[in-house]
Amino acid sequence: MNSQARGFTLIELLIALAISAILAVGTFYLVQTSRQTQTTLVDRNEYRSQLSRVMRTLESDLHQWVPGRPVSDAFGQEQGALLLDNQGFALTRAGWTLSQFTELQRSDLQRVRYRLAEPGSELCPLSEDSSDSDTQAGCLIRSHTIQLDDDGRLEWRSQMLLRPVKAVQWRFLAKVGEEQRFFDAWPPETTQVLTGEPVLRAIDVRLVLPDGEVNRLIDVPNLPEDADGSDAIQ
Repeated sequence: MNSQARGFTLIELLIALAISAILAVGTFYLVQTSRQTQTTLVDRNEYRSQLSRVMRTLESDLHQWVPGRPVSDAFGQEQGALLLDNQGFALTRAGWTLSQFTELQRSDLQRVRYRLAEPGSELCPLSEDSSDSDTQAGCLIRSHTIQLDDDGRLEWRSQMLLRPVKAVQWRFLAKVGEEQRFFDAWPPETTQVLTGEPVLRAIDVRLVLPDGEVNRLIDVPNLPEDADGSDAIQ
């Protein structure tokens, strides 16, 4: 007996189409999730590489701090070689390379300042694709000047180092007499009776990020404890 060829019924065809649609949707979401994961990993790796560069820059600046070179502001008042105030953290550092291709006569010393710029400000602009963390956290800014002392024409040149950053915290480890202790400001603002003049030994830098914290204790050079300032760098 010859068997008669049998085709698909309408119900079988609809079931096949439904299964194909489910597989297509699942494949689409799987590919989309994979791409989002790859993008997230790339962004995270780039952010951590940028964070490593920031810490290296911080270490380089602090390791080349010049304790004996304060600066003068526009009013002629002296500001310490290392200072933490409402404008940020500033210090005088050495090692600023002199290029043979420029006619500008300047010192190899440099004044550097770190501060946190508010999101949406001139130094921390927001882009159209800014994430929630960008709008809730600021930008770590490093600024420097061509000259050390302010004659009324001092200009700061700024560079964005890292974003987003929620907070930057500084603590100063100093030797006081025979003990070592941390201060929250420098020069120290304390009403306590100290056993001697604080001598700065290291600086604890803490960056508060949207997904955690990073901190580093960085040692700094210092003048001999019996120095009277007569050998300060001019």
